[in-house]
Parts: sequence; C-alpha cells; structure tokens
Amino acid sequence: MLNIESLTLQRGGQAVLAGVDLHLPKGEFLALIGPNGAGKTSLLRAICDQLPVDQGHIRIDGLTADRDPVAYRQRFGLALAPDELPADLSPRQWLQLIAAARDLPELPAEVLDLAVDLGLGEWLDRALGRCSLGARQKTGVLTAVVGSPPLLLLDEPFNGLDPLAAFALKQRLRQWADTGRCSILLATHNLELAERWLDGAALLLGGRIVQRWDAAELHELQASGGLELAMVERLRAAQAAPGGPTT
Repeated sequence: MLNIESLTLQRGGQAVLAGVDLHLPKGEFLALIGPNGAGKTSLLRAICDQLPVDQGHIRIDGLTADRDPVAYRQRFGLALAPDELPADLSPRQWLQLIAAARDLPELPAEVLDLAVDLGLGEWLDRALGRCSLGARQKTGVLTAVVGSPPLLLLDEPFNGLDPLAAFALKQRLRQWADTGRCSILLATHNLELAERWLDGAALLLGGRIVQRWDAAELHELQASGGLELAMVERLRAAQAAPGGPTT
C-alpha cells in the first residue's frame, strides 16, 4: 500500500528526515509517534508531495508523485489543521469543494452522515471562521475522507474533540481498517490510543524509524509499563548515546 524507502529531507540545512523506511500494508492502522520535532508532520507532508525530498522513494499502490501525479494524489486523504481551513466558507461548502476536486458529482452522503455522528451537524452551514475549534477540527478530519481514498494521513486528529466525537471517530477509523477499506497513518502523542485502538506503532527519532511494535508487542508491553515506558526508555537511551538526538 504505502512504501517509503531511504527518505531524506533537509530544511534550512538541517536534516529533518534521515533515511526513513516504512511499509504500511493495506488495512493497517499505524501510529507514528515520537518527540516534538522528530519529523512526524514533515513525513506526512512529504507523503502528500507538499515538501520536496532530497533522496528516497515514496510509493502508494506502486504510484509515485513524479510519474503519476494525478493518480497518486487520488490515493490519499490528508486531514487539515483547523487553521488551514478557509474562514469564509462553511464546513459544507468546503467539503463540497473537496468533493469537486476529487471529481465527485456531489458530496457523498456518508461524509454528511459521519459529520452528524461527530456532532458537526449544527455547524455545517456556519462560516468556519465562526465555528468552534472542535467543529473546525472535525471539518479538517472530514477533508481526508471525502472520496474514500485508500490511505488516510492524520496528524493529531483528536485534538479539540469532545469525548463523544473522539469515540465515534475511533470506531469509524477502526472499522475502515478492519474491513480493508483504507490504511491509516496517524501521528500522535496519545500512546494509550495507540495501545488500545491501533495495529502498531512506529517511533520516529532523529529523522529515522528506530523501532516498530506490532499489535501483539503492544499487548505484551501492557504488562511491563506500556508503550509510554518503552518509548521513554528508548528516548533516554538515544539521548545518552554519543551524538544522540535531543528532545
């Protein structure tokens, strides 16, 4: 599904990604974890072809952004941050624009159904600039799912969501992964979420994926301090090493 090989990216002379290798099979729900500044958001943006990479390859279903740009972009959906949304449009208008950009004749009913499940119904026709943070966050997440792309890229999608909306979104994402509808790469600091809802976690540190846990390993970690302790120990070991990254 998603294959990343030896990906490097520099910004301002600093190495942001330093040889990332990552494989995400169809239907897998994977957490991308790591300290602030580890490169999680940059990796998501590189997958979306929004940041130029220096070396390496990114393929979605065998497609690359340089050879098949239109087909490549149809393969993923990126959740936008609240401040990236246009203040003068309503959630409905914005999502209709996204549907048109994906060559859909209209906004799919399932997107509107999910909007209602997330508690966005009363905000759908209000200007985003007048919407609450939670309503804008929900709109940003819905941006990613329009057109049912086979890869969802989510960066802290639960920030600002109330408990009911967060639970509804977790259930829907889990259902989509379980049925093989899509693969999901979710950047998060919520390690409990990764343990309870996801199929695995990949630790990004120093611009590389330095450790990966599958579902069975996450379950085993619960008996010995959980993913949080495992991650902290890995970060401390990296900091103690000569020339190790700082957090």
